[in-house]
Amino acid sequence: MVALFFNKLLGLAIVPFIKKKADNDDSKQNAKLERFKQEADTLYDVYLIENAYNVLRRFSSGNDPQMLWRLARILVEKAKMSKDKNDRKRFMYDALKMAEKALDNEGEDACWQAHKWYAIVLSYVSEYEGYTEQLRHSYEVRRHLEKALDINSADATTWHALGVWYFTFADLSSWKALCIRVMSGSLPAATYEDALKCFQKAEFIKPNFYSSNLWYLAEVKSRLGQKEEAFELYKAAFKMPVITMDDGDTHDKAYDRLRKLGVKDFTSI
Repeated sequence: MVALFFNKLLGLAIVPFIKKKADNDDSKQNAKLERFKQEADTLYDVYLIENAYNVLRRFSSGNDPQMLWRLARILVEKAKMSKDKNDRKRFMYDALKMAEKALDNEGEDACWQAHKWYAIVLSYVSEYEGYTEQLRHSYEVRRHLEKALDINSADATTWHALGVWYFTFADLSSWKALCIRVMSGSLPAATYEDALKCFQKAEFIKPNFYSSNLWYLAEVKSRLGQKEEAFELYKAAFKMPVITMDDGDTHDKAYDRLRKLGVKDFTSI
């Protein structure tokens, strides 16, 4: 009887100890994950993409949406950096899998980055699948960008991506628009003014954060007949630092556009 009493007492004493140990283990694991996130973000910010990938790749089989959307983001950059078109396509589709998995594991805590990167990656992947699929996916792309902004309206990159969405459809040539209408029966409603609002919002939130945003602002201004403002924005896009693959593409496009606009001496810009 006494032995039974002490066994019960000992059992009760062990329960808080086990719970405390489990809490400590969870706390250590969370701290470890946070360090991985910070390391991956720092490497991404300085464009050490392969290093960031090596940090994140171990999480590809897991279910943490915070790790999965980061992995999707890195795979997009690996695709852009790849010189082999088959590798580029493979990385993009791998990125889509990670973004889809991030959404599937979102849970009750809304993850705006998962929606943002799913939309961005889906937009890239749809380019491999022809006009019909591109159009079909376009509505889903916009829906997830808008969902990301519903959760966090202060992210400049999401506003930029939504602006690109509007600009893409507003800027369709008449024959492309006709082809899409014939194939699908409809065309997403989009205007240059819609795109302009998004790009301006992105710039307001984070000025000069992305040369591509300045480029698209210039493009919209040009389409709307605001030539002088467009010219200054092309110059601003050209002068931005070149760090990422996107930066390089924008720099080249701005250079070509300024040449066509009569600029000969680029040292004076």
